[in-house]
Amino acid sequence: MIKSTDCLLVMGRRGCGKSYLSKNLQKMWPRRVIIDSLNEYNEGEIVHSFHEFSEALKHYKSVSQNEFALVYQFDPEHEESEELFNQIMRLCYYFGNIQVVIEEVQLYSSPHFLPKWLKNNLLIGRHQDLSLLFTSQRPGEVNKTIISQCAHIFCGQILEGNDLRYVSSFLNEDASRLSSLPERKFIYKSDEGIAEISNNF
Repeated sequence: MIKSTDCLLVMGRRGCGKSYLSKNLQKMWPRRVIIDSLNEYNEGEIVHSFHEFSEALKHYKSVSQNEFALVYQFDPEHEESEELFNQIMRLCYYFGNIQVVIEEVQLYSSPHFLPKWLKNNLLIGRHQDLSLLFTSQRPGEVNKTIISQCAHIFCGQILEGNDLRYVSSFLNEDASRLSSLPERKFIYKSDEGIAEISNNF
């Protein structure tokens, strides 16, 4: 069972259905902030600058908005992207009671680096009623703190050897099934165990 403050991770190669699954999972949260680095979202309020983003959050707070999807089409190649991303995470923390969706999280962190406020959101965000949902095409580049804090992990088809070796650290022998997994099928890991599911979860 997925709780409102749980963290979730959806991984797999391009075209495996992870974006579709991610959007299905998001339906459980009426208030969402989406960091959309690939410009894949065309619903909700779409913003392109930190000023627009912060003003939208301020408005939602002032009117006690109960349902919204705020999509920041964020450029990870921006010269100040690291600091901007950190400030986005800080605002999300203090806003509270939302789900934060980070598409292709490896663009903002690495196995050896995790932005301060993303780390705070992972480790203590539940006290602010935060949920985090991550996607990634490259499991081997996902920081281990993210892996350890996600109560729900969905792995679609993965072909790259290093990525398969990495996911075997938490999927064990089930990782060997990923290279031949059909499109829109996922290996799902939670506290209750490991199962195969389709993306209409």
